[in-house]
Amino acid sequence: MLIIKLVYHGKIQHIKTNRFASPFHNEKGFTLLNLLYSFVIYALIISSLTMILTFLVTNSQYSKDLKPYEWELFIIQLHQEMKNSVNWTVNNNELLFENKQGQLISISKYNQLIRRQVYGMGHEILLMKIGTLNFEQQQEGIKMTVSSQAGKEYTHTFRSYKDLSR
Repeated sequence: MLIIKLVYHGKIQHIKTNRFASPFHNEKGFTLLNLLYSFVIYALIISSLTMILTFLVTNSQYSKDLKPYEWELFIIQLHQEMKNSVNWTVNNNELLFENKQGQLISISKYNQLIRRQVYGMGHEILLMKIGTLNFEQQQEGIKMTVSSQAGKEYTHTFRSYKDLSR
């Protein structure tokens, strides 16, 4: 009853407010301040969304699989080294060749990694998280097949450009 009397005499006025949408909203229209406020909220949402998606994509990869850039870098490095080498041979899943200085280089699997050795000495790691490594001598070059610990298979064929020039 008290509320009805207060409303009847004008003591309580009902003011329309929409505080959820924007504190700068009034009945006169959409202001520049409201536009800037909305743009800041939109920019925060979009920037945080891209960070969250980047985090989810990078962490969703299987941890025992090779990352694509690791595989590409390994192939580029091995290609550079084999480009000026001679006498490519495969012996018990080990790639052997001679470099420009006449050193005998071997590429082989050691535990869960691929290593490079000079004259059977040293231990230069080329690629990690390896399950199996197979080299196969073919007419067009040497085919390398690598499977990661996750079971994904990667292949590449190294071709001898010196044989093509004859």
